[in-house]
Parts: sequence; C-alpha cells; structure tokens
Amino acid sequence: MRFVLGDSAAGILVAFIVSVTGYLLGAVRVKGISLGTAGVFLTGLLFGALGFHAPHVLETVGLILFVASVGLSAGPTFVHRMRQDGLSYLILCLVVAATGALLCTALIFMTSLDGSLAVGLMTGAFTTSPGFAAAKEAVAGTPELVARVAVGYGIGYPVGVLTKVLFIQVVPRWIGADMAEERKKIAVPEVQTGDRKQYHRLDPLGVSSFSLAVVLGILLGSLEISLPGGGTFSLGATGGPLITGLVLGHLNHIGIIDLIPDARICVTFKELGLVLFFAGAGLEGGAGLLEILGEYGPVLLWDTFLMAIIPMTAGFFLFRKVLKLPLLNGLGSLTASMTSTPSLAMLVQTAGTDDVAASYATTYPIAMVTLVLISQILVKLG
Repeated sequence: MRFVLGDSAAGILVAFIVSVTGYLLGAVRVKGISLGTAGVFLTGLLFGALGFHAPHVLETVGLILFVASVGLSAGPTFVHRMRQDGLSYLILCLVVAATGALLCTALIFMTSLDGSLAVGLMTGAFTTSPGFAAAKEAVAGTPELVARVAVGYGIGYPVGVLTKVLFIQVVPRWIGADMAEERKKIAVPEVQTGDRKQYHRLDPLGVSSFSLAVVLGILLGSLEISLPGGGTFSLGATGGPLITGLVLGHLNHIGIIDLIPDARICVTFKELGLVLFFAGAGLEGGAGLLEILGEYGPVLLWDTFLMAIIPMTAGFFLFRKVLKLPLLNGLGSLTASMTSTPSLAMLVQTAGTDDVAASYATTYPIAMVTLVLISQILVKLG
C-alpha cells in the first residue's frame, strides 16, 4: 500500500499542512502580541524556501473569498463613511504614497541600488501587486530590469507583510486603545430595511448571494483602464469583489431577492479565504528567498523594513494628530493606502469588526492608481 498524489492534490495537501502549522505558530503569544492567522504566512515562507509549492489558484480563491466576505459585512456603513471622511482618506493616501516615493528615490540616489531593484523593494514593502505589475510593464523591453523588479518584490513582500501585521497589533496597545470604545466610534446606526422575512433567499444560507458578489466582483476587477504613459489600471481580484460586496451589502436586496448571506457564511468564508491566501502567498514568497538574500545580502531587508515602517508611522501620526480620524477608521485607510490586504485581515481580527473595511474600500482605488503611476515614474530613475 502506498500514497499516490497528483501534483494538484499534493499542492493542496501542502497548503493545508501550512495552515495547521501556521495556526500553531500564530497561537504563540509574546507579551500579548501574536501573529494570529498571519502565522500561516510565516510557515508558508518556510515551506516555500524548502521547495514546497501549491497551485496559485488557491491563493486567488482565498483572496476573493476574504474580500467578498468583508465587503458584504461592511456594506451597510460604506456610504456613510465615504461621505463623512472621504477627503481625509484622500489626504492620508497621498501622503503615505509620497513618503514611500521619497524613500525609494533616496535609496536610488544614495546607494548603489538601481531604480528597478529599489522600486521592486518599495512595491514589496507596500505589498502592492498593482504597483509591482506597473513597474514590470514600464521596463518590459529589458528582461534584466524586469528580473530585478521581481527580485526586489520577492524580498520586500514578506518583510512588508510581517511589518504591517505586527504594526496593526502593536499600535492599539502602545496608545492604550479601548477596542470596545473604538468600535463604538465607527459604528453606524442600523438602517431600517424593513422586515427581512419579506425578502427571499435562493438557498437557505445565501450562498447564491455570496456567489453573485464574487461573479460581479471578478468581472469588475477584470476591467482595464488605460493610464498616461502606457500603463493600465484595474481593480483586480482584491478591489473588484470588495467593491461589489460593499455595493450589494449596501443595497441589501433587489425587489424580493435578499442580497445578504447568512452571517455564518461570511464568517466561515472570511476565515477560510484568509488561510488559503496566506498559505499561497507564503509559499510563493518563500520560493527562492534564500537564494536572493544570499546574492544581495541582508541589508535589503533593512531597506525594505524602513520603506514599510516609515510611511505607516507618518500616516499614523497624520490621521491621529492632524486629520483626527478615529483609530480604526484611520488604520483602515492607512492599510488601504499601501493596498495591503494582509494588513486589512489583521485589522479586522484586531478590531473585532468588519466596519473597518469601509474606510479601506474608500481609499483603496485611489491608492492603486497613485502607486501605479509612482512605480512607473520611479523605475525610470536609476
């Protein structure tokens, strides 16, 4: 008797082994701080560095499940937040992006790094896949430069993820935030939508409603808009399902058709999606990581850490001291300013509410366009 696994089955097996071991690691607490579900990402890096891999589609499916769940849950507060704090979110986004751009420029002109590698590090530190794609496209005619952008992103992404998920946990403790009070500050009075019994679900738990959000989200995320300089912009697998989830959550129903899935569906899909996303992203990020570090040295890790922590710290003081945003609204917009889905995941867990997704979703499209344009410009500097 023997085990016979095809490539797909073996990859799925690896992803779930990473999930189990990641939860064990994430449960370890040091002075009240833990990695939580992000422990799955860290174990994924380890397994990826050892040569294990999983089908990329698992990561994409996980991402879609997570953001669609968050969008549907936060939909009822989205419009209120956009009207109330939209200008503050715009200012925060632009300042964070400008800070990252200045740091990247300084790295190019003050060190021996060329523009392509430095921009790769910045897009990794920001965990911005749209910015990474735009940088690669801007140097597409030179395979060597494309490879250096990819190398920088490969180094920067794990550092960026870990820096931000720890930042999200440490900051509320550092300022002594009462999370129950912070949740009250961003809570929006429930909108009277009538007797929900008059609305009809196509299935008992509303899986069909969830599926509709995913279908529309994938279609929306696939739309490409041309940008100055030859690049393109799209909401992608993150922005599309998040926006459609928010819209359907806000609409609540169409005629007698109920658009809101059972809460158990959103809770379950959100956690499952997050685990699959972290497992896939970790395995992908760990592949070749040791080789890259061996070639370029650990100093790049320090450079990446600075490009992650300085914009986040600057953004934090801006929204707290100048813009006067509530903590959870500010952190939601701050994570979106770096288009960081892992940070949103940790923020939802830390805050104990999906309401933080409203500020994230309001800021996210602005941040994507801004970072795409910045990446295209910076990659030409060195």
